[in-house]
Amino acid sequence: MKRTICRLPLFWKIYLPTLAGFILYNECLIHIYHSFQWAEMECETDSCVKVLFVADPQILGNTFDSKLYWPLANYDSDRHLKRTYKRAVQHAAPNVICFLGDLMDEGSVADDVLFADYFSRFVNIFSQPTANTIMLYIPGDNDIGGEGIEAVKSDKVLRFKQYFNEQDEWIAQTMLRFINVNRISMTLPPNTVQGEEGESPYTILLSHMPVLRWTDEFTYKALDDFQPNVIFSAHEHKSLSVKTHRNRLAQGVTFTSFNTDRATRHSVAEYNLDYLKDTRELLEFVVPTCSYRMGEMKIGYGYAMFDGDKLKYTVLWTSQRFYQLAVYSMMLIPMKLVCGQIWCNVLKRYWCCCRKRNRNYLPLPLA
Repeated sequence: MKRTICRLPLFWKIYLPTLAGFILYNECLIHIYHSFQWAEMECETDSCVKVLFVADPQILGNTFDSKLYWPLANYDSDRHLKRTYKRAVQHAAPNVICFLGDLMDEGSVADDVLFADYFSRFVNIFSQPTANTIMLYIPGDNDIGGEGIEAVKSDKVLRFKQYFNEQDEWIAQTMLRFINVNRISMTLPPNTVQGEEGESPYTILLSHMPVLRWTDEFTYKALDDFQPNVIFSAHEHKSLSVKTHRNRLAQGVTFTSFNTDRATRHSVAEYNLDYLKDTRELLEFVVPTCSYRMGEMKIGYGYAMFDGDKLKYTVLWTSQRFYQLAVYSMMLIPMKLVCGQIWCNVLKRYWCCCRKRNRNYLPLPLA
């Protein structure tokens, strides 16, 4: 074995260790590197709740992508999601994990058999870390319909509720009230807490589509009925935020990028929830997608901590998988050339460009 390695050409002595190094870095070390850069948030009070937000994972289906490599694409996407989610959970140790819709890429068009298969894959990727962790799921347009001209389908809505146990609201440790508002179907849950002080002091709206993006009747009703302290949404695949006064809502709002600059991408934003409520300030965060298959280079998970009257929020950015796949494509070029040479030597076909051909350039005999 040692003699065989010594007889290898110099190119392969350099190439093979380099390829092994790239694989080790891309599949293991890079996730550790990114997790070391994530911000640490420590609780200061006993009433502390940590929340991890997962937006637009959109696990790939078996219908839309008909290319030959789709099984490999599904495997790589699932594997990347599972690894980054595991790292995010280990770092945040969340009490609550919120999935903000578009859990599947083909959920709204899948039949019951395919949906069950997608659900099994989803649960395998995004498992519940502990028995005490609260898992919240809301649907997106790719789960129940409503994207573009596609109508929301009542049977798909019911199926999503049955599989993911979707509810109108959840209570976390008596201090947080999560409300599920559905802009896709333009429906709001009944407000079960009206005019009661101290029962659930902080209200969080969860929506797949941004609530403040449109200043319509649905937005005003959601704000007036629930008077949220903060809103978390998804759908746009980017990390955005907006903070505006209630009286300026009619003039329209402008979302700005949140923690996307390299110098500030791991910073922590801090807000006083009581101050926001007293001054009628509206605050909404759009959580970026966690899947590189959405075409975004900047992907990650939202991470919030509700500590007393304080809200701290940051983004746990993960590795840019497209760059890693590009490196793999470049590194595999020599392997492709070697495989092509072996293919030629084995088959010895007349069309093989590596085989010398006997050519006769004499004129053809006349009949």
